[in-house]
Amino acid sequence: MPIKIQQSVFDKYYDVIDSTFDIFGVVCQLVYADKVEEVANTFSNIPENKSINSHRRGPDQYKLQDKVFIETEKTEDIKLKIYWNSKDWTKIGGNIVTPNNGIQTIFFATDLNKIIRAKELIAHKDIKSLIEIRFKKHGEPFPMGIGQIRYFGCFWERA
Repeated sequence: MPIKIQQSVFDKYYDVIDSTFDIFGVVCQLVYADKVEEVANTFSNIPENKSINSHRRGPDQYKLQDKVFIETEKTEDIKLKIYWNSKDWTKIGGNIVTPNNGIQTIFFATDLNKIIRAKELIAHKDIKSLIEIRFKKHGEPFPMGIGQIRYFGCFWERA
């Protein structure tokens, strides 16, 4: 016999979880590689890299057909719940191997595209003047919570 759960139970659950973002959430910054601009009047001092993905490795400057390009960063604020201690992480199954100084974040599904596009995460914007802690994604975001449609999680490692 299937159990019917009223929608009001799910609505109350979502209200409670949403309120935890106000209590425990912190404002972070997502970092995007925004524009690639040509740098004029530069010397050819960038080492030659014959790889197909040479512009994806190493320094932010790269050379392409005798033109030098540089990536600029754009940041966007986002509210996330950050778990610094791996003992507090949501277990998603299996043996997860993560870096010692990694974090787990939980965020709304509406922010999923922003997280996927982000190159890095600056954790806790309010302490950025004291210390800037940057992370890069360690794996892909995953759905979580009841129904797995409203919240996502993601693991990050120090950049």
